[in-house]
Amino acid sequence: MPGYVFDTSALSPMLDSSHSRHGDVRAAVMDLEPESTSFISVITLAELGFGVRLAETASGSASPRLQQALTKASTYAVLELTGHTAVAYADLKATLAGAYLAKTLRSRRPRWVEDWVDRATGQKLQVDENDLWICAQAKERNLIVVTTDRHMNRIQDADPGVRLLIL
Repeated sequence: MPGYVFDTSALSPMLDSSHSRHGDVRAAVMDLEPESTSFISVITLAELGFGVRLAETASGSASPRLQQALTKASTYAVLELTGHTAVAYADLKATLAGAYLAKTLRSRRPRWVEDWVDRATGQKLQVDENDLWICAQAKERNLIVVTTDRHMNRIQDADPGVRLLIL
């Protein structure tokens, strides 16, 4: 029986009934294995919390809709980062570098994966550090990442041990 960890891109529309993809994502999630266990990453909680705080800063007041989504998200079992996650993350990031960067050990390699450029296409990978952490957690625990972010395919292409369900 598979287990799942929800990326922010899938969890946000699932929890927010006013989101344009709410119905599609909700229906897809309802089709998941009913006996499976679902988690969210502490990274996802941080991203949602950032969204709430950013909206408060921008508007000067709290957004009840966003706060409600964060409260709902907090009811899921949360995967914490561990030393084992750090090892899985390091392995995954090195694999990604080997797959996409021309000279992976070069001292001028961009520090942040968001700035990495695919040696074959010359385009940015469009993968971020938080996605790598969530994928590392999933791989470490043999879970499937549920996401709407198609760019995460690049992670799975580099490391087929990362399992994705793209909605």
